[in-house]
Amino acid sequence: MIIVILLLTTVFAFPKYKQNLFVTKPDSLKKLAYQLSMASDLQVDVDQDQVCTWLKEYTLTTAQDAYYAKLASSFLEECQVDYNIDLPMIDQDDFESIYYNSLLNGQCPKLEYFITAGGAAKPQLKKQDDSYKTAAQVYHLATICNDNKVHEAIQEAIFNFQELYDGVSGVLDRDNSAAVTASLLYSFFTFSITNLHPQLQEILQNQIYQQTIINFLFQRTTVLGSIDEQYWITKLFQLTQVNSIIYPIFQDYYLVNKGKALINIKFVNFKGEKVQPTEVKAFINNENYTYTPIKSKEFSGYFEVSQVGSLPFELHFPNYVFKYTVKILHEIEIEEVMFDVVDSKTSKPNFHHSVENGEEYPAILNANEKSFLHVIIKTKKQVKSQVAIRLVHPKHPSATTQVFAEYDTKRKIYYGIIDFGDPDHVTPLNAIYQVELLLADSNVLPKRWSFLKIDTKFQAQTTFQNDNYYKLPQEIVHQFNQEQPEVPFLFVSFFVVIIVIAFVFFLRILSNLNLSFDKLPKDNSTIVYLFLALIIGLFVVLTLFWIKLNLIETVTVLGILSVPLVVVGNYALLALRKSEKLD
Repeated sequence: MIIVILLLTTVFAFPKYKQNLFVTKPDSLKKLAYQLSMASDLQVDVDQDQVCTWLKEYTLTTAQDAYYAKLASSFLEECQVDYNIDLPMIDQDDFESIYYNSLLNGQCPKLEYFITAGGAAKPQLKKQDDSYKTAAQVYHLATICNDNKVHEAIQEAIFNFQELYDGVSGVLDRDNSAAVTASLLYSFFTFSITNLHPQLQEILQNQIYQQTIINFLFQRTTVLGSIDEQYWITKLFQLTQVNSIIYPIFQDYYLVNKGKALINIKFVNFKGEKVQPTEVKAFINNENYTYTPIKSKEFSGYFEVSQVGSLPFELHFPNYVFKYTVKILHEIEIEEVMFDVVDSKTSKPNFHHSVENGEEYPAILNANEKSFLHVIIKTKKQVKSQVAIRLVHPKHPSATTQVFAEYDTKRKIYYGIIDFGDPDHVTPLNAIYQVELLLADSNVLPKRWSFLKIDTKFQAQTTFQNDNYYKLPQEIVHQFNQEQPEVPFLFVSFFVVIIVIAFVFFLRILSNLNLSFDKLPKDNSTIVYLFLALIIGLFVVLTLFWIKLNLIETVTVLGILSVPLVVVGNYALLALRKSEKLD
């Protein structure tokens, strides 16, 4: 059973390329030559007389200019352009100059001098702004030089291509590097690999076709990049090696029917044309599956599997491996839904109302705050999934509620109950509710089925605002505690002076008493010792005032301490007077 089919949009960007060919005079000789090459490959008609006039207007000063003039004139049948100019002496450390001189005159240098064993250009070369660009130029020369025999050093560089390959993979999303990547791919695709080492042949036949390269080609054909990129992309798609690459397209997910699922797949080329692969294998968790081709407009064929869930799916082609995650779901077949509305919790439902899969009960049932809705769901096969019964209000979405149905292992049914008198589950609103059955699970096809309508009549109906429209919440105004004002300096100083004066007066009084341990009464000395302890406590409080306590705390403690100090002090002084009279 097919649910959704992914449609392939045209990935070819050549219509964009065609629209931009010779709209106006190209601003450079290279752009003119590249547009002529693209027009030839894409079979676009060109006003050769006009283009020839433009070509003759350019001034040739370098080997690069001469090469592009030669390239452009090769596509113009009746346009004679003199590109034989006096060229300056070639700088052996300037590979770009060597590159264009080689393309112009067919003189092939020793390419191993310019490239490292890792695949990139050697760092001592002048004008080395982009190592990969120079490496791409070296590989391009390797495809046309030395009678199709590739230098051993170039073979070694390609064999150690991983450094460069990682670089290509890392710059696929950068527009300024796409032209270099396309140039590299074109060079590798056009190598005469029959003259290469067998291990190197294997690398070119396998690694180049990895999925990152395919994704790169798909991506870059959907945008209009620089003229360099357009040129190399166009040349790439003239190669049989590229046009023979096929790409699989899958459904969103697949359904299990009688224990089997068909993974329908469509193979297309880069033009979006449906093709049939000559050799393809599929693996899921290292288990091999056989491809079955079919005659269909939508698909090329299918793989039959029996597993369920999100599965790692690997397609093995002769030249590369394509990895994909397929989602295979069960479809729960519902045999019957039976239901009944009873007037109390103790009443037993008769279940004389029922519907089959997809049907809606023709009559509308009534319910109030004393009613209970009992629902039984029968399925052909028990599946571990979430089954819920939803009560949908026609106007207020927030008044919608749902309860989960539990599976009865003895009766092999799902059972759910909705209590209309429970305000935590059902909002008391008079309306005609839709009753829906919901099935959901990671390995199950989601199902939503409206099978019943219930008209509610509540005696005490709640008031409810319309929540169909979004309302901005009221602004929350925060109340911050205001900072307490500091106590005025003069106020503090006044109380400090008073405390100091009182303390000095206190010391003066003590000195007038002529106190000594010899004068302590022998029969009632406890009260005197307590009085002395309170005086020491007074000194401690005053000391803490200068170290730790504030004014309010000090006054509070002194006020509390003053009461026992006065009382005990009075008794202590009386005891001392009595002791003096006795002496």
